[in-house]
Amino acid sequence: MPEQRTGRWREAERPARAELVDAMFRRHYTALLRLGVVMLGDREAAEDAVQDAFVALHRNRRRLRDPDAAEAYLRSCVLNRCRSHVRRQITQRAPRPLILVREHQESPEETLVSLMRTLARRQREVLACRYVLELSVAETAQLLSISEGAVKSHTHRGLRTLQQRIEVTA
Repeated sequence: MPEQRTGRWREAERPARAELVDAMFRRHYTALLRLGVVMLGDREAAEDAVQDAFVALHRNRRRLRDPDAAEAYLRSCVLNRCRSHVRRQITQRAPRPLILVREHQESPEETLVSLMRTLARRQREVLACRYVLELSVAETAQLLSISEGAVKSHTHRGLRTLQQRIEVTA
């Protein structure tokens, strides 16, 4: 029986609660890190957000009634930590001295991450869930606590804005 894309555990491979965090780390770390990088545009901050999410899962693993809910719990934790990081950055912004840096050519991935950071928060979150985590419309709506129609409209508007900004920079 092939593994479902939703990440649910097959009965034979369901981990014991004590092994849950380790199994979830091996299985989901990379995808959660990609989500964090897209949301924050900074790998170090994304690693911190993902690490904090796994620490929270470790602390609360005994309270989880269903180990299958751990994946959704981790995604929510990462998104919430990314939102908190962005809020902290906004409130702590202070004038910084100008630093001259050598011009370097951004890779297409860096360009996309930079453009994603210019989108409205909800559009960025929806696009990250849909295209980085490869969640369905329904899964994205549930994770972000919005309607499926809102997911579709944020997806459409975000993609349209990205396309316009890519055309301008090209």
